[in-house]
Amino acid sequence: MKTNRQQSFTGLQQEAVALVENKQCDAALELLEEGKAQYPERLDRIGHWKAGIYMLLGEKDRAVTELQQVLDQGVWWNPSLLEQDEELAPLQGSEEFQRILSQCAERFEEADRAASAELETTGNPEADVAIVALHWKGSNAADFAAQWSDPVILARYFFGFVQSSQVFSKDIYHWDDPDTAAADVTSMYQRFYQSFPTEKKRILAAGASQGGKTVIELLLQNKLPEVESFLAFVPSFTDVDKLAALFGDQDVSDVKGCVITGDEDPFYEETKKVVELLQSKGADCRLMVIEGMGHRLPDELAENLQEAVDYLE
Repeated sequence: MKTNRQQSFTGLQQEAVALVENKQCDAALELLEEGKAQYPERLDRIGHWKAGIYMLLGEKDRAVTELQQVLDQGVWWNPSLLEQDEELAPLQGSEEFQRILSQCAERFEEADRAASAELETTGNPEADVAIVALHWKGSNAADFAAQWSDPVILARYFFGFVQSSQVFSKDIYHWDDPDTAAADVTSMYQRFYQSFPTEKKRILAAGASQGGKTVIELLLQNKLPEVESFLAFVPSFTDVDKLAALFGDQDVSDVKGCVITGDEDPFYEETKKVVELLQSKGADCRLMVIEGMGHRLPDELAENLQEAVDYLE
C-alpha cells in the first residue's frame, strides 16, 4: 500500500493503529516504514511501534532486528519503555534484547547528564497576551509549539514554550520531579520575562496534561511571580488530596484559572474534583468541558483558547 501523501505525525500514528485494529498489519508496517522518511526525527517511536506489530505477528526475530536497526542509527529509548511494554515481554529472556536494553541505558544516562531546561519563543511579540506554556509528559518544547502553530493563534499571542530538563526518552521530557520542575520553569520564565518586552502584557501560564498539572501546582505555590492566571488543558491529576496539601489553608482567592478538558479524558473525574477544590478555596476557576474529547488538545484550539483568555481577563 504505497502512499505519498503528507500527513501529521499524529495522523500517521492513528492510521497505523486503525490498520492494526483491522488486522492489516502488513499495511501498517509498510505505512510506518514510509513514515521514517517523512519523520526521521521520530525513528524511536516508529521503530518501537513496528517492533510491537512484529510481535503481534509472532515474528520475534524481526522485532529485535527492527529495534537494533533503530539503535544503529543513533536513536534510543528509555529502557523502561521497552521493559514495560507488554507486547515486547516475550523478548525479556533474549540476549539480543538485553543487549539492546543495555545500550539504551548507557545512552539514556548520557542524555540525562547533559540535559538542561530550554525555552522556545514564537508568536507575535507585539501581542497583548504572553503565554508561558509547558509541554506534555513525553514531549518537548518544539513538538508542543507545533501543536499551537495555527496562524490565528500565533498572531494573537506571544509564547514561551518551556522544555523540562528531566529526560523521558530520546528528545522527549517529563515533569515528574516537582523540585526540578519548579527550578526549570522559574528559570525559563525569568529568561522569558527579562529578555522580551513582556512588561505591558498580560502573562498567563499554560500547559497540557502533566504540563497543565505542573502549572497549577506552581501557581498555587507562588513560584511564578507576575503571572496573573493559568490555563490547563486535560491536566493529569490522579490525587486531589496531594494538590490540597500543597496550599493547605492559604488564601487562593487571587488565583484565576481555566481548565479545558473532555468528558472522555481518563483524568476527567479527578479534574472535576480539582476544579471544585480550587473553587472551594476561593479561586476563580472555570471548567470548560468538550463533549467526546479524550486526552488531547481541542480541535477548535484557537476558539477555545480565545474563550479562555477572555474569561481570564
